[in-house]
Amino acid sequence: MVNGEGEAMKIFIIGATVVVILILLTIFRRTGRKLTEQQIIESQQCVNAAMNSVVKHLDPSLGIIEDSKPFRSTLVANIWGHEVMAFEFILPVERKLNADVLRRKLNNGLQAYATSHQLESYDQSEPVFVVTDIWFNQAGTTLHVDVTHVVNAETVAYLHDLRRLNQTN
Repeated sequence: MVNGEGEAMKIFIIGATVVVILILLTIFRRTGRKLTEQQIIESQQCVNAAMNSVVKHLDPSLGIIEDSKPFRSTLVANIWGHEVMAFEFILPVERKLNADVLRRKLNNGLQAYATSHQLESYDQSEPVFVVTDIWFNQAGTTLHVDVTHVVNAETVAYLHDLRRLNQTN
């Protein structure tokens, strides 16, 4: 009987250890997810404030229709992985314009905003904000603008991936 009790005790200890490890992993995962969600919220608020300021100061001849309520972004699809701080804005426009001109003006305005608010990039070789994509819907009534907030290594890697994808061979 002593040998059987010893085996049962070993099995119990192993089972209890596995349960404790699973509980700890669950706690760490949930804590990490909450921290990531908080980072996303803070980054999105910063990007929203920057874009609203920049759009407000753009030349009206560019055709972006200012709404009475602030523009709000949505998180770019999470296909690139967690912690990528990339957000999409959908702005009403009067007509299609040159997307390269708009991209340049938005990037310049975002950099001016970052400088005036003393915001720093995670990677000194990258600006704080980067317009990564810009396009019009088919009717030409809305402008879609993707903006990254370079605050972590994952976002820097995302920018590098996008640049490799967009290289012409």
